[in-house]
Amino acid sequence: MTSLESKIHSSIGSPSSPIEILLINPNSTKAFTLDLVPVLKKSIPSDVLIDFLTAPESAPRSINDNHDCALSTTVCEEYLNLNNPALTFLEGYSCIIVACFSQHPLVDSLKRAVKGQSRPAVILGILDAAIYSAMGLGGKFGIVTTGQQWEPLFDEAIASMGLSSRYSGTKGTGFDAVSLHGSEVSDIMIKASIELVKQGAEVIILGCGGMSNMRSTLERDLCEKVGRRIPVIDGVQAAVDLGIGYARMGIAPAF
Repeated sequence: MTSLESKIHSSIGSPSSPIEILLINPNSTKAFTLDLVPVLKKSIPSDVLIDFLTAPESAPRSINDNHDCALSTTVCEEYLNLNNPALTFLEGYSCIIVACFSQHPLVDSLKRAVKGQSRPAVILGILDAAIYSAMGLGGKFGIVTTGQQWEPLFDEAIASMGLSSRYSGTKGTGFDAVSLHGSEVSDIMIKASIELVKQGAEVIILGCGGMSNMRSTLERDLCEKVGRRIPVIDGVQAAVDLGIGYARMGIAPAF
């Protein structure tokens, strides 16, 4: 096996699919990655392959702040040998997704790694993909996330993108990605979403890749509570769909 094939622990779709996507979970909790498999398996087209890769045990179990982002980037750069100028094993992918809801520096590391390849992959973070999707569905979006420490960080991220006028704020639930289970979490997420709707949000974004399997339930329960449809966006699904769209258009990145 090649150095990359030995690190992939799950795949969905046919190996002969013309559109190949690599989804990287930059924390070390493999269960998070595997939770995404059934979610994405329901929706991917027959001509798409998704490979799933999780960072090694030296990466944080849950990414809870910018320090964890930086540490997980360093670990992944070494694990994937991204600083090797002769790197070739990422060639062939249409899209590579970093499945952490943040301005994760691994996105830029991957862009540098594939720069100069004849057909470089599109590199996507799930924060950007979720925001692009949300803006097509409503005027303002709000983000429901894990810990409250993300609230000012996402405020800064949205401001740096020039999108503050489309943003109603972020609400942290007080949980980290490891503890996203149970009815208590669901209740707090609904309450946080309702607060964001009161602040003008017409679309809710799930601010953690570990929330992907909660999207449809939250959308249903939230709409029942507020009496109208409030779309809920999962950044992982949004990034996969965006990557597929670029591949179908035959578009490669500018770098």
